[in-house]
Amino acid sequence: MFKRVLIATAVSAMFAAPAFADVTISGSAEMDLMYKTNQAGTNGKGKVAEEIAVIVNIDGTDKLDTGDTLKWRLAQKVATPGRYDSFGQREAWIGYETKFGEVRFGNQFSNQYLEMDGFANNGSGNLWADFGSQQVQYANGVSYFSPKFSGFSFAGQYDLGNGRNSARAMELTANYTGYGFNVAAGAAEAKNGKSASSEAGTFGANGKGWGNSGDFTVGTNAENKLRTYNIDAKYKTGAFDLAAGYKRNEWNGAVDLAVAGQKTTVDQFLVAAGYTMGKNNFNLGYQRVQDSKTDGTKVDNGMNVLNAQYNYTLSKNTVAFAQVRHHMLDTAGKASVMTGASQLDGFAIGSDKKNATRLMVGTWTAF
Repeated sequence: MFKRVLIATAVSAMFAAPAFADVTISGSAEMDLMYKTNQAGTNGKGKVAEEIAVIVNIDGTDKLDTGDTLKWRLAQKVATPGRYDSFGQREAWIGYETKFGEVRFGNQFSNQYLEMDGFANNGSGNLWADFGSQQVQYANGVSYFSPKFSGFSFAGQYDLGNGRNSARAMELTANYTGYGFNVAAGAAEAKNGKSASSEAGTFGANGKGWGNSGDFTVGTNAENKLRTYNIDAKYKTGAFDLAAGYKRNEWNGAVDLAVAGQKTTVDQFLVAAGYTMGKNNFNLGYQRVQDSKTDGTKVDNGMNVLNAQYNYTLSKNTVAFAQVRHHMLDTAGKASVMTGASQLDGFAIGSDKKNATRLMVGTWTAF
């Protein structure tokens, strides 16, 4: 009996020991009020809209006896109106960080997408990051992030897909920071995802939404392959920020596009400039979406986009902003290879309108 008491006490003490793993909570809260012109289903009229987006990240780290670090993240974006998603659909991964780099396993963002989304801030991200052949998220991802070497680093990512080579996604990205420059480049390929379209999304989601990969079945004898290439560069000198970027989108095979064919390509160019004076920040940008080419034939569906944003710092964590972005279509109603109004601020694709404008004011807070 005495031995049993000793064993029970030892086991109890083992599991009652204080946890030394560090857990932090971070995220952001954004409030947007907007007016959008030439909306779908309004006979060419505009709409007023509101969006509240709260992102919550729960991160944990544990220092291992080997000196390495085990890391994990559980994250979610709660958006209104009409949607409340469960934790982990945004991110849910476990990583191991060593002096040789870091590997991550699980549901995670595409590193190429994160770079393009961060590059195209202040109003141009709807076309640079959310439109195209790239993937946003790898639900069954395996990633490697290198250490920095004199300002240079690289990363490789792979989505297991259906566990066979018949359906998978992969990418390689690189970054250099130094002498006022930040240069990033990436190349990605996704093969046989059922959700393949002109809208960047979760690889193979199959209608199941974020954090799910689907079954990757694209139909009898139907296959697809999507490729994305990009290079972005920023330069900061004094109060000025300058940026320029290029992106190429390629869709092959069975893909949901506004223009049907075996191979479709779209090239994009972006230039931007910013100026900061005290708490005030001014930004201007121009983006060109070239005419698409399907099976070698050019389609007159390109567009020019202007965006401007003013930011005012309210505190060390909060910024108030006013933004405008204006899309000018080469041909009325034809917005590149987009198939849905949501891809262009609700614009009535297929209408007799050539312009789409969004005006927005709001605040963004980090915590």
